[in-house]
Amino acid sequence: MDSMDIKNWAVAGAARFESVWDFTDYWKRSNTFHGFLRFVDAAAERWGDDPALVPMKNLRTAMIATNLSFFPEQMHDPKSIWADDYGWCGISCLAARDHLLSINDQALGKRYLDIATECWQRMRDVGYDDTNSATPVRSGCGNVPPDRKSPGYFGTRNTVTNVNLLLLSLRLYTVTKEAKYLSMAFAQYLWFATWFNIKYESLDAGRYMKAYSRKTDCLLIHERPRANKSYTQVNYPDWGTGWVWSGDQGLTMMAMAELFLMRGEFAGLPGFDPELVQRICLFIGNGAADLLFSKMDGVLREAPYDSSFNFDPADYVGGRGVMLRYATEAAVQQVIGKSFCPDGVKATAAAVWNSRDASNQFASLWNPKGDASFNKYFVETWGSGDANISSWALDLSDHYGVLQALGLDALTAAIRLR
Repeated sequence: MDSMDIKNWAVAGAARFESVWDFTDYWKRSNTFHGFLRFVDAAAERWGDDPALVPMKNLRTAMIATNLSFFPEQMHDPKSIWADDYGWCGISCLAARDHLLSINDQALGKRYLDIATECWQRMRDVGYDDTNSATPVRSGCGNVPPDRKSPGYFGTRNTVTNVNLLLLSLRLYTVTKEAKYLSMAFAQYLWFATWFNIKYESLDAGRYMKAYSRKTDCLLIHERPRANKSYTQVNYPDWGTGWVWSGDQGLTMMAMAELFLMRGEFAGLPGFDPELVQRICLFIGNGAADLLFSKMDGVLREAPYDSSFNFDPADYVGGRGVMLRYATEAAVQQVIGKSFCPDGVKATAAAVWNSRDASNQFASLWNPKGDASFNKYFVETWGSGDANISSWALDLSDHYGVLQALGLDALTAAIRLR
C-alpha cells in the first residue's frame, strides 16, 4: 500500500460520503461529523494543498455550516437524546471550532464552543450523580434521556458515557480554563481509577478493566462495570456477560493520554497517579491490538457479542472506527511510545477498500471470510462471546452514512502512518 493508493482511496471514499452524510440521528451525526473532521485533518497534514483534496475540504465547510443549526435544533428532544449523545456532540463541536480558528473564523468558532458548553451542562444535569451514594464506586455519569430521569435514577453508568464526559471536560478546560471543567475531569478520573484499583465482587466475567490469559500487560475495558449495588443495570442497551465494545477501547486510550499530557494541571491533587494513567492507556492499546485484530488476516473486527450485533447494532456498528480514530491520534502515540498496531491498521484499510461496492460504499463487514476464525479465537481467549455471529442485524441501506464514516475512520488511521 503506497501513499498514492491511500490518497486515492481517501478521495473516492469521501466523494461517496458526500451523498450519504446528511441523516438526522443526533449522536451518529455527531460522531460521523467528528470522524470526518479528523479524516480531512489527517489528509491535509499528509498531502497539504493537493488539488485532489479540494472536494473533501469543501464538504467539511458545508457540514460545518449545516450542523451549526442542526445540533441546536436537535439537542433539546427529551425522549431521543441520551446523556452520552451530548458527549459525542460536544467533542465534535470542539473539533469544528479547532478548524474554524485555524482559518481565523472566530465568530463561528465561538458559536461551536457555545454548543459544546451547552452539551456539557446538559450531560451533567441529566446523568451525573452528585449524591456520593453509589456503591462500590461513587458518582459517575449514567446514560438516560431526560424524560426517564427521576430522583435517584441515573440510568446505565456505562463506559462510553463516562469516558465521553471525561474527554469533553478535559477539552473544554483546555479551551476555557474554567475550574468546573477541571473539577469534573478529576472526578471522572477518580471514577475510572477507583474501578481499576479496588477489590470487588464483579457481576461480569472479570474486573471492569480485565487482563486475559497470562498477558498482564494487555487489558480490555468492559462496556460497563457490573457490581452491587449501583451497577446492576442490564438494559438500555441489553447487556451480555463479558461484553466489550471496540469504541470504548479507543475512547479510553484517548482520555488517558490527555490526562497524562495534562498531568501538571492535576499535580498535588489527592489520588492522581500519572503512572496509572499512562499504564491504562498502554495496556488497553496492547489488548486491543492483540485481541481485536485477527491473527489470520490482520483486520480489525468487533468482538462477537449479541449486545453489539443484534440487540443494538445501529449504535455499536461504528465502534471500530471510533477506536481507530482515537487510538492513532498523535497524543496517544506519544503516551504509549509507539504507533498503534501499524500492520493491523494497514491490513484494515485495505480490507475496507476491498469491501466497497460499485458506488464506493464501504460494507459493514470488511473481510467476512475471516470472521469465523476471529470469533473462535476471541471467545477462546477472552472467555465469553458468541462465535456464531456472522452479520449485523441492520438494514444496511439505512446506515450508509455511518458505514462510510466508519470506513473513513479506518483510512484516517492509515493516512497517519508514515
